Parts: sequence; C-alpha cells; structure tokens
Amino acid sequence: MARSVSFFSFIFLISALLALLYRFGFSRLFSVVLSATTLIIIYLLFHPRNQWLVANRSRVSGAGCVALTFDDGPDPVDTPRLLDLLREKGVKATFFIVGKRAERHPEIVRRAWAEGHLVANHTWSHYSLFCFLTPRRLRAEIERGTESVRRSCGVRPRLFRSPVGLRHPLLAPYLEDAGLEYISWTIRTRDTLTSNSSVLARRMLKAVSGDIILLHDHLPGGTDAMLDVLPHVIDELRERGFQFVLAGPREDAGGTLQPAACEYAP
Repeated sequence: MARSVSFFSFIFLISALLALLYRFGFSRLFSVVLSATTLIIIYLLFHPRNQWLVANRSRVSGAGCVALTFDDGPDPVDTPRLLDLLREKGVKATFFIVGKRAERHPEIVRRAWAEGHLVANHTWSHYSLFCFLTPRRLRAEIERGTESVRRSCGVRPRLFRSPVGLRHPLLAPYLEDAGLEYISWTIRTRDTLTSNSSVLARRMLKAVSGDIILLHDHLPGGTDAMLDVLPHVIDELRERGFQFVLAGPREDAGGTLQPAACEYAP
C-alpha cells in the first residue's frame, strides 16, 4: 500500500509542478519534465518485470528447469489441441485463464487440471486498459477470475498474471488480499504479433535455466504456428538437458501442495 500511496503522490506532485511551469512560461522545462514523467509512468505501468508497483516473480527454481505458460484461454479449439500435444510429450504447463472464457468452457479447464497442469488467474475479462481500471473494477476482475477457476476445477488459484503484464497502482494490496502471487516472464515469444514458426522457435530456444516462457493458447488468428513448432522446441530443449516445470506449486486432491517438480524426459 505504501508504494501505491507513493505513486499517487508522485503523480500529484508532478502535475502541480507542470501546472506551475506552464503558468509561468517555462515551456522548454515544461516539455522536459512532461517527457521524463511520461517515460517513468510508462515504465512503472508497462514493464513486465519492474518490482515497484507489485512484487513479481519471473523465473522458476531448479537447475535446468524452464516453464511453459499459456495466456488468454481456454479456447474451444486450440486449447484441447495443445493439451493433446502436451500429453503426448509428457510435459506439464501453466495456464493463465480468462474467467469469462472459462465460464463458457469449464470442461477444458477441468481437463487441464486433471492432466496435471497448473491453472492460474488471468483476470475475469482481460480488459485491455487494465492499468486504468477503477479500484472497484480492479478488485472485481481479480475476484471474479479467481472464482471462475474455483468453479471450473475445484481449487482456488495461487498465481496471477495481468493482461499483457500491465500494472496498476493498487494491484499489490489487492493481490495480497486475494492470496495471489504475481508471475511475469523472461521470454516473451510475441506470438500475438507473428505467425512465423521459425521465429517463434528461435525465441523459445534462447531459453536458459529458470526461464518462464510466455505463449498464448487463444489468439484471434489461431495458434497454428505455435502448435506446429512446439513439439520441435520441446524435443530440442530436452536434448539440451532442460526439464519442464510448473510456474508454481499446485494442490493435490487432498488439499496439500505439490511442489513444481520438473518433468523429466523419458
């Protein structure tokens, strides 16, 4: 909460300073301060791994471990195809699901959980301007996303990722109230921007020990490129000695936590 107060205080003080500079005709200094302030705000709200507004984890522990994470699902076509692929390869992954999509396809979420994957909160509606939500709407996005996961697979999620990794000045205290840990990433494949399989493969194969890889199982144009190249990437990383791990622990049927243990290649 202290950092949230500091953020709002910073914005207020800078706004007052800009008003004074403009009022007394310091146009050049006004432009410099405005530009610098804009850059700082953009960094605080948009940089996926900055720790100022909310503490976050962008790596996994364990020598030679990497984590595959998939955002924005479930998709009625592509998520089952992905689950088939992961089952065939013996890989467990972490799914950051959108609550309103899970409400439409709860059977897919249940399948992901039943097959040993980790299901996490990616907000209720995936609102594109997440960093500008009102406090009431922000809390609702978090709480409804959590409840959707609970209804779908019977457990409350422990992990959270916001849309596009955006921050919000009140995100830290709201996540603390909800018992959620913020998870970021170290490798962004940008599969939302390219359908070139070789480009996606090259980005994923840059992985080093501890990396969390960001992918999507729901895209407007489909996920054919990712699904086409992922088997090769999994095989290649295993040949290099990597093991696949969940982004965090999950609860077993008895309510006790299972560690995010690596899935060893057969």
